[in-house]
Amino acid sequence: MHLALGQVPVILGNVNQNLKIMEDSILEAKTKSKEDIDLIAFPELFITGYNLKDNYNLVSEEIPCNGPAQEGMLVLAKKHNITILTGIVERAKKSLFNSAVMIGPEGYIGHCRKQYLPNFGPFEEKTFFGEGNETHVFETNFGNIGVQICYDLFFPDVSMKMAQKGADIILNLAASPTTSRPLFHRVLPARAIETTCYYGYINNIGTQGNLVFAGESCILDPRGKVMMEIEKFEEGTIVCEIPLENIQKYRDSRPVLRDSMNKD
Repeated sequence: MHLALGQVPVILGNVNQNLKIMEDSILEAKTKSKEDIDLIAFPELFITGYNLKDNYNLVSEEIPCNGPAQEGMLVLAKKHNITILTGIVERAKKSLFNSAVMIGPEGYIGHCRKQYLPNFGPFEEKTFFGEGNETHVFETNFGNIGVQICYDLFFPDVSMKMAQKGADIILNLAASPTTSRPLFHRVLPARAIETTCYYGYINNIGTQGNLVFAGESCILDPRGKVMMEIEKFEEGTIVCEIPLENIQKYRDSRPVLRDSMNKD
């Protein structure tokens, strides 16, 4: 599997411009790989911007639908023969959700809702969003992909349920400002080790309102070792070959996942 991460700034509330930024990232990623890229991932609420607060509803979309964000992603997925994963504001019957959607050249693959909403420090997510209550693993022709959003990382059961459902790699889409970023990098290796999954962390960069994001996106192997990363405050993309065929070797040598599933 060839995975790309796009650590690039967004324009708050401007879906069309963010789609253009998304395409620029796809084009940059393609120059960095001789092989076709299977999946490119972008941060939490990337397509709309994270810090919109009272304006979330203006850019929200039902999922799936042919709204401007999802239709634009489908155009890019077909044009570049790539699967795209990004954060988005989902509109449902009674609430908005901080969600992630995956769209490939053939169309909608799946989406998930953030389960744990931070309401402390600079965060006010429970004011604007409902809480998700399901854990999803998306089955693709290049691997089984677990997707979680930012604060979900700090609740081990979320990651473990994804691994138990067959995830080969877990991707965390984040909007972690500079004040909380160090905590993520302490927890990420533990999640990779305890699930024996490859782990990708893709964080926002730039300034949105009063929040400053440093990025520091990275990819880890199932022993928690960093395979590739983007430096803090550095804009750009990375492409990493993920040898999913090796995952069983990791699980045979340290059977944490097996033992978690066999416990009475």
